[in-house]
Amino acid sequence: MGRLFFITLPVFVCCLCIAGCARMPRKAEQARISADQTIYVAFFTQPTSTSELITGVIPEKQGRIPADMLPVLDRTLRNVLTGETRRTYGWLPADATNPGMARFHASERPQALPHWIEYGKKHGALFLLIPQVLDWHEREGSQSGVIHAARVRLEFFLLDVRSGAPAGRSVYEEEQTGLVDDLLNISSFIRRHGIWVTADVLAEDGMRKAVKDLGL
Repeated sequence: MGRLFFITLPVFVCCLCIAGCARMPRKAEQARISADQTIYVAFFTQPTSTSELITGVIPEKQGRIPADMLPVLDRTLRNVLTGETRRTYGWLPADATNPGMARFHASERPQALPHWIEYGKKHGALFLLIPQVLDWHEREGSQSGVIHAARVRLEFFLLDVRSGAPAGRSVYEEEQTGLVDDLLNISSFIRRHGIWVTADVLAEDGMRKAVKDLGL
């Protein structure tokens, strides 16, 4: 029995590593921006129709984020950027108006890019970081047990305002799963102290992923 354990254990570990590598999300193309370049940061928004998108699609049965949670995400993103990077950021004033959603027409194609370019130029930005919430489902339950786990999808666009083209994109989509359901998430399980987290905690992980993906 002991010999069998030592033979099968390395095989099991290898399988976990291979599966883990297969599940690793592909990183977004990193933007090449000089370290002394100021990056302006827009407020979080949630597109609710295809025409409001820069690219991509609206998730089926899209979960809407409460309006009072958007400023919470703005503050968290600011803390992540200033605490974990050495770049200079331009924080748009609290009364700044994001591209008016009323300006978009019903369409099955994304139309928002020209409006964000205009928005960046209006505020004198050469590079603009645009954070968006595509899907938001809050935890139903408590730290110790849930009916439905938290699930989010965040997208971050780094826009080169001069060229009018995205210089990078980072996508984060996660639904927390329990250790019994998915052994491959053991590192996340330990890092989260074995508790069921809320959607804003997942969102903060997405912000840290964006910092790496976009080379901030």
